[in-house]
Amino acid sequence: MKYVPFILKTVISSSLLVSGAGIYLSSAQAAVTTPASSSTTVDSITTIKPLWHDKADGQGIYSQQAPIANGLFYYSSGGTLKAADLTTGKVKWSYKNGTNPEIITNNSVFFITYEGYLVKVNAQTGKLLWKVKAAKDPIEIGAFAELVNGVIYFRNEHGGIAAYHPVTGKKIWENKDIPMYVGSIDGLYNGVLVVSSTVDNRRTQFFGLDPATGKKLWRIQGFYSFVAYRDGELLLREQANAANDASNVPLKGYQLTLVHVDVKTGKAKTKKNYKPLEDVSRLGNYFTSLQGSYLYTVDGGLDQWGGHPLYRFTLGQETASEPKSYEEYGNWVAGPVNNMAFFQKDAQITGVQMNDNRIISFNGPDSPALSVQFLGEGIYAGYENGYFYIINAETGKALGKVKTGAQQYGTLFSANGILYIQTEHDIFAISLPKELN
Repeated sequence: MKYVPFILKTVISSSLLVSGAGIYLSSAQAAVTTPASSSTTVDSITTIKPLWHDKADGQGIYSQQAPIANGLFYYSSGGTLKAADLTTGKVKWSYKNGTNPEIITNNSVFFITYEGYLVKVNAQTGKLLWKVKAAKDPIEIGAFAELVNGVIYFRNEHGGIAAYHPVTGKKIWENKDIPMYVGSIDGLYNGVLVVSSTVDNRRTQFFGLDPATGKKLWRIQGFYSFVAYRDGELLLREQANAANDASNVPLKGYQLTLVHVDVKTGKAKTKKNYKPLEDVSRLGNYFTSLQGSYLYTVDGGLDQWGGHPLYRFTLGQETASEPKSYEEYGNWVAGPVNNMAFFQKDAQITGVQMNDNRIISFNGPDSPALSVQFLGEGIYAGYENGYFYIINAETGKALGKVKTGAQQYGTLFSANGILYIQTEHDIFAISLPKELN
C-alpha cells in the first residue's frame, strides 16, 4: 500500500472507490433530475448465498491489479498461494510458503516470500520457474514488486530498490542507497523512474532514477504527496509544515498548494496556491485527484477521520474564491471515479453523476459505509454492520446483500457474471443479478 504522508491521500482510498471525473453546477444553476432512489426496505432485501468462499490472508485488499487470469483466481490463504477455479472455487494448484501475488500475467505469477525470495511460478500449474534471493530475511517491514515496461522493479522497505529480468530472474541492477521505507514506485515518466519514500514519517522524498542503471538522477524533499504526471511535470501536493505544532498559534496558508516539478531535473518550476485560509495548522488532506482540468480534494481536521465534504478546484486557476462544494449531499465516501462521486447522509448513500448532476440515491442500513465502488452497471456498498449491498446504478434499487462480517474491502473484480469480493479475512464469489450482467 502506498505511503500516505500527513494523512495525504492522492489516489483512491484502498478501502473506497477504485476503477476509473466531471463538472459540478451549483444548486442555483444545476438541472437536477428527480433523484432515483430505492423504495425497497433494508430488511426485505434478498440475502445472496456465495457460489464459493474461502479464508484469505487479506493482502489482496491492497492490490489494484486483477487477481484473475486463465480462468483462475489467485490469492494467499494460511501461508499458501492458491489458484482457484473462478466458478467453483476448487483449488487447481497451490504453492506452500507462498504469499499474495505481486504480479500476475497470462503465463506467470510472481510473489515474495517472508524469507526474502522473489519467486516466479507457472500460472497454469504452479510449477516453480525460478526464485532469487532479493532481500535479507526476515522481511520485517515489507517488500513489493511491480512490472513496468517489461522490467520487474523490487523495492525493499528495509532499504534499496533493484531491477530484475522477468523471464530469467537475472538481476539487472541494484541501488542500496535509495531508502524505500514506506515507499512507492510512482511511475516511469519521460525516461525517468520516479520513486518516493518517507524521511521521518512526516516529510517525503522523491527520487528520479535512470531505469537502465538505477543511478540517482535527482532528489527532492518536502511535505509532498504525489498527485499526477502531466506534460513533463510531476504534480505534487504540498502540505503546511505545522501539523504537529503544539503552540496553538494560527498559521495562515492555503487549502491547496500544488508544486510543479520538472521530471528530468527534479527542480520545482512553479508553486500554485488555491484558496487562502486563516489557519492551516491542523489541516489534513484525505483525498486528492486530478481529473481532466479539475482537482478534487477532501480536506479537514487532522484529529477527525471521516465526515468531510468534497471540493473541486480548476487546475491553474489560482483564486481566492470558494471552490465548488458538494457538501449538500453529505459526507464524502468515495470518488469521483467513472464520472461519479458518492456521499452519505444518515442512512442514505447518494451518487452524483458529475457531468450532468444526476442523482442516484439508496436508502441503506443505519450504519456507516466503509466502501462504495462503481463497477459496470452496479454500485457496491459495504457497511460497518457487516453487510455488503448490490445496487442498480440506474435506478438505485437494491438487488441483494451479502453477509461478509467485514470491516475492510479491497478492489472488486468481476468475470463471466461473477463478482469477487475481497475483505481483510475472506474472499466471496457471488453471481451477479441478471440485470447487472
